[in-house]
Amino acid sequence: MKKAILPTLLLSTLFLNQAGAQSNKAFAITSEAKGSYNWTVVRELDLSTGEVIRTLFNPADNKPVAYEAAAGSRLSVNAGTPSPTYSGVAAAAYDSKHNRLYFSQMWMNELRYFDLNSNETKVVVNNDINYSTGVRNDESNVITRMTFAADGNGYALTNDGNQLIRFTTGDNPVVTNLGALIDSKNNNGIGVHNQCTSWGGDMVADVYGNLYLITYKSHVFKINIQTRVAEHIGTIKNLPAAFTTNGAAVDANGDVFVSSAVNAENYYKVNLSTLEATLIDKKGAGIYNTSDLANANLAYRDTKTAPLVAAEILGNDAVSIYPNPAINKTFTVQFSKVPAGTYAVELTDANGRRIIAQTVTVAVKGIQSERMNLPKGASAGLYMIKVSNSTGKAVYSDKVVVQ
Repeated sequence: MKKAILPTLLLSTLFLNQAGAQSNKAFAITSEAKGSYNWTVVRELDLSTGEVIRTLFNPADNKPVAYEAAAGSRLSVNAGTPSPTYSGVAAAAYDSKHNRLYFSQMWMNELRYFDLNSNETKVVVNNDINYSTGVRNDESNVITRMTFAADGNGYALTNDGNQLIRFTTGDNPVVTNLGALIDSKNNNGIGVHNQCTSWGGDMVADVYGNLYLITYKSHVFKINIQTRVAEHIGTIKNLPAAFTTNGAAVDANGDVFVSSAVNAENYYKVNLSTLEATLIDKKGAGIYNTSDLANANLAYRDTKTAPLVAAEILGNDAVSIYPNPAINKTFTVQFSKVPAGTYAVELTDANGRRIIAQTVTVAVKGIQSERMNLPKGASAGLYMIKVSNSTGKAVYSDKVVVQ
């Protein structure tokens, strides 16, 4: 989103769900005209080219909108009811399971979604108190990042990173405020709550259950949902100095397509493993400055070799990996809160081949670090690491990126 920015919209657009192939489309929150900052229009983009496929919602069209409460009752409206995006959309996320575009306006404490299955322009409104983040004229409380994770739940985050909110999408939706993000001890001074570096932007998710926060200053944090620990993994390279990163969506090839709220010259795609940005050259034609992007794709998804993993074996605060991405094919496994005993560390590549199999004995409960070296000839890319106890039960599982 912007240093507070947005996305949303409607009509039954054909997005493939998370169980199928990844789509190369995304919803973009834009203004009516290029260069404007009135974030009320929703368009559909082709992520391979950046071309606008169509405009899905524009309040200037003056089409009627049907409003419904989350409980299912119709809400009464009149001619003076403002557009569902009138105060500017601050965050959006696409729910492929139900074909809904969830969104949050900048100055309102409501969770809304466009029902894209409806024959009318239908907006469902959830006024759950747990979605209220405080006085919205305080910019720190504005929800500016939103995505759906591998567990099927939506996640929304305030500008200051002090309120991570989870919401379900069933018939009886549950909204839970999980609390503040926690800076990883490896962040080296780049704090996830810092207004100068870490507000705004957008979020995407990966197949391993993590969230990735990409801030408006192009800093990238990997967020462990269970622990809420945010690890700074770097800054996107090769972007113009005037490019603020406000929208992010994973394309069909696993790269992250990024847009800017202030730069309408070009879009870029980013390799999430290397954080290298590549120009999508449109020479300014048809590009809108964009406050947010939303689709259902997951990073590091390979439907042949990388199925979604269960949330219960994802990363936690008992074991940690650093640096990640690994440098010079070397990384450290740190045991922080595991009982004394013997643990098996296994590293596998994307095809499931075992690269490292090592036994570690933790003498006493406390902090113990073990260095891991990939063998000569190991290629750069994504690996999976699993730590199991003496009974074979997994106590830690996550990805390791090797540069």
